[in-house]
Amino acid sequence: MSNKLFAFLVISLIVGVITYIALDNIMIAAIVLATYVLASMFIFVPMLNKYSIKVKRYHECYHFINNFVIALSIKKSIGGSLETTVNSMPNEFIELYEGLENMTDKEKLNYLSSYFYFYVYQLFLQIINLWEEQGGDILQMSKYLIGEVRNNEEYITKSDAMAVHKYVEISILWGFSLLIIVILRFSLKDFYQSIKGKALFVVSICLTMFFVLMTIYLLISKGTNLKLKGNENEKNA
Repeated sequence: MSNKLFAFLVISLIVGVITYIALDNIMIAAIVLATYVLASMFIFVPMLNKYSIKVKRYHECYHFINNFVIALSIKKSIGGSLETTVNSMPNEFIELYEGLENMTDKEKLNYLSSYFYFYVYQLFLQIINLWEEQGGDILQMSKYLIGEVRNNEEYITKSDAMAVHKYVEISILWGFSLLIIVILRFSLKDFYQSIKGKALFVVSICLTMFFVLMTIYLLISKGTNLKLKGNENEKNA
């Protein structure tokens, strides 16, 4: 079980318990719990996993482009630069690359566009093509590209920090709201007994839990919506 799924299951259990405490109705509490668990398994965790893959791929893309350009400026050959760059990449990438042994060096670079599905990689390929045709200083030719990739790296870092800040901020607000429900349940016993089971009260609690669920969805949706400049339509990301 992943840490993300475990965290969401804990949240689901907490919300289910609070629903039961508020309504004293095991059936409704079970429905709320099941709804949160299903949403966590089939919506929230997949969204976060997809985002993690995209960020990881972009970091690798940045690392690959930067190292390849530096290696090419020294070795003056695509094959030698590829060998040097690939050896510095993560194991997952190396395993992918080893499956391309029957391709030429240029074909390998082109094929990797299916792994690095970002527009900056397409720009990188265009620069390599231009360097092959006309020669020149690859460092100077790639200056704008490297700057663009680094800017996107900074954008991702800032977006992650902002998302974490919002996650914590909203979690605290909803945490206090749910805590108030529990406190009122036990501090106003007579009042609770008078409204217990009333349709309006039951609907209000259920709507509250629904709004919590929607808040989680909107937070994740917003926090994982990276707008990388020039990013192509994502493919299997």
